Amino acid sequence: MVEYELIYTLYIFIGCVIGLVMGALPGLTVTMTIVLVVSLTFGWEMIPALAFIIGAFAGGVMGGSISAIALNIPGTAAAVSTVFDGYPMKMNGEANNALGISLFVSMVGGIFGLIVLGFVGPMLGTIALKFGPQEYFLITMWGITLVAVLSQGKMTKGLIAAFLGVFVGMIGMDPITGLMRFTMGTKVLSGGINYIAAMIGLFGMKEVLVQLKKSKTFKVDENYKIKDLFPKFKLIKTLIPTMTWSAVIGWIIGLLPGTGGDIGSLVAYGATKSIIKNPSKKFGEGAYEGVAAPETANDAAIGGALTTMLTLGIPGDSITAVIIGAFYMHGLLPGPTFMFTEKKYFYYILIFLGIGIIFAYFTGLFGANLMLKVLKFPKWALVPLITLLCIIGSYALNNNMNDVLIMLFFGFLGYIFERCKYPVAPIVLGIILGPMIETNFRQALIGSKSFGGLLISFATRPLALIILALIIGSFVLQFFTFKPKSSEPEEKKAKI
Repeated sequence: MVEYELIYTLYIFIGCVIGLVMGALPGLTVTMTIVLVVSLTFGWEMIPALAFIIGAFAGGVMGGSISAIALNIPGTAAAVSTVFDGYPMKMNGEANNALGISLFVSMVGGIFGLIVLGFVGPMLGTIALKFGPQEYFLITMWGITLVAVLSQGKMTKGLIAAFLGVFVGMIGMDPITGLMRFTMGTKVLSGGINYIAAMIGLFGMKEVLVQLKKSKTFKVDENYKIKDLFPKFKLIKTLIPTMTWSAVIGWIIGLLPGTGGDIGSLVAYGATKSIIKNPSKKFGEGAYEGVAAPETANDAAIGGALTTMLTLGIPGDSITAVIIGAFYMHGLLPGPTFMFTEKKYFYYILIFLGIGIIFAYFTGLFGANLMLKVLKFPKWALVPLITLLCIIGSYALNNNMNDVLIMLFFGFLGYIFERCKYPVAPIVLGIILGPMIETNFRQALIGSKSFGGLLISFATRPLALIILALIIGSFVLQFFTFKPKSSEPEEKKAKI
């Protein structure tokens, strides 16, 4: 038994290292990292695969701040807010403090999210058992609308992408009548679109096409002193209030279907900027609080996103959309009964995540300089490796070239969407949630016997009414809270 535990720990560690390195490389997102990691686990036993994937998740989210501070370019979307004060801290000669704070508060945020997941997960699972088709239809619709509404000022484009994903999810056999639809008479589409192949294309192959235009390496002149990366008690003490509310914000936003750490970090940064009247320095000029807030929130969001995924069977963000596909592939079925029928695996996930967060912290401390050297690695050498992994991963799903063709198609589609400034994440969630939306809507409609009866059932079922109010509230929030973002490339937006 001890031998098995050591092997699982090794898988977590290797996953952490891969996640940290990929998270530190600008452009190679955490979602794409998880897609590639999942593609490596085909044929593995369930528990080692869980350890490997969870380790990469923890490491990837934490790794984004390394390039954000060193290069003024966020390694992941969740690290965009870290740039605002992290890079100015480096320019002020406080690079060690910036990375030290970032890694430490990330660990704190991750552990907070983990603890809340352990306590809230079973309770939320009990509530979810009371869900009927009406509630499931509404909460899956909420997931779609939230990811579209919170597409950083691109609501229309987000909705278009989301509903394109829903359409893709409908291709193949009708779940109620068993008839074929949208297949254009081809056998390739008769079994529907394999969402894992689509995700490998949208995040993996798409990124290959994007990176082909960027063959230059990054200039890195930083060298961290490991002893200075350890947290200074006096400094951390002043950041306790910031970490507290940022962890809560991150977890709650991670809990909302379709959001995730990138939204959580932006909201936490904005809240901290509004709450703190006398920061250590002016925000945008190297404030410690400006690094602590987003980094705490984006790691706390991990626990929130996993809570939604495990208890409701709905991805909390694009990363957990990939992970839920991996769970299905390995025989796990997240949803209301997961906490009761698969309780053993729930505790495995908690343990693996806790170990992964701690490993990611210490690997970041002792491996920061090595990761900076990885940033100098020429992109032209990384692109063929990622391409090969995408092809092998998609083919290994069913040992079928059709999945490779689907992966390539969605790679080009994702590239076109990227060039046209459309978000890709809503497509993924649409593909995952589309069949759930359709099946539950039609079941609710059949049970209500008419469309009018369905509307009445929304108003008379308390849980359905609450979720409906949340959907309406999320649209109202768009108009009164979130301002449209510039459409400039992320690298340029970061350099403020």
